[in-house]
Amino acid sequence: MDSTLRPMSTSQVLDRTFHLYRNNFWLFAGIAALPPAVILVAQTGFVLLAFLVAAPKLNAVATGIVFAAGVILMIILYLLALSLATGATVYAVSRVHLGHAVRIGESYRVIRPQVWRIVRIVITISIRFAGALLIAIAVGFTPPYLLSKAVVMQSSGNSLPAGLIVGTLTVAAVVVCVIWAIRLYCSYQLAIPACVLERLGASACLKRSRFLSKGKCVQRIMLVLFLAGLFGYVLTLAFSIPVFIVAMFALEKSAGLAFPMTIWQYLSGFIAGTLAGPIATIAIALLYYDERVRKEAFDLQLMMEAVGEQAPQRMAAAAPPPVG
Repeated sequence: MDSTLRPMSTSQVLDRTFHLYRNNFWLFAGIAALPPAVILVAQTGFVLLAFLVAAPKLNAVATGIVFAAGVILMIILYLLALSLATGATVYAVSRVHLGHAVRIGESYRVIRPQVWRIVRIVITISIRFAGALLIAIAVGFTPPYLLSKAVVMQSSGNSLPAGLIVGTLTVAAVVVCVIWAIRLYCSYQLAIPACVLERLGASACLKRSRFLSKGKCVQRIMLVLFLAGLFGYVLTLAFSIPVFIVAMFALEKSAGLAFPMTIWQYLSGFIAGTLAGPIATIAIALLYYDERVRKEAFDLQLMMEAVGEQAPQRMAAAAPPPVG
């Protein structure tokens, strides 16, 4: 066991993330290509559906039903693809981080039996995060609604200060609730690594993630997700610049460029998603290892397990050959 399992600062985690990604680019990009590919296929299907809508013989009701069914199917397939790719990426990180070789097919094959558990984790996290955001929205709208009558009943000279106080307190409460929702979301980000590497149930993985993310780990996860999202946005913007240039100078002169521009925009989204997708997952998996090393001395556990496995092999090698 070398220095791969040791407490790391956030900058060291990010450095290790890009080191693993750079040295195993095709592995991680190949795994991460699945969710953007689902989106690309869905976008292409919606473009074809738009051409069908233009056909005079097609019923509008039938078109709406096909469109709704396509959206539902896309959501289901994307959820499955995202769960598969995330779990496979975590498994691949666990192998290459500890110095083992791994392939794309192996990563997907190992993670396949756990995909429904990962789907349940993703759905649970999404529902809880959405609920926390709804609480923030309710906090934003309820106080002004309840206090509006009292403000209106005051004299015109006192209505402005009362409204200002209510508005300031409401904004502060909303900011606090949004921060709480984001922290709640980040506290569950170690659940999928726990599912893949410890093979726990969905509920146990969520509790495990809350335990491992206690302390400063939540802030580290927030920073990692922010930087990964920023990187993905920059990549998408970079690939979209040619589209913007063509739209500014050539689209008015040639309307036939609209379709190729749309295709390029979809392809640029696929490329950007494939390139930026693994970064956050790799960093989260490394943070999972880092928190286990800090809180549970995971490096010592692996070292003791390795010693325990090597001892019988050494005894067998040192044993005298049987007398014939």
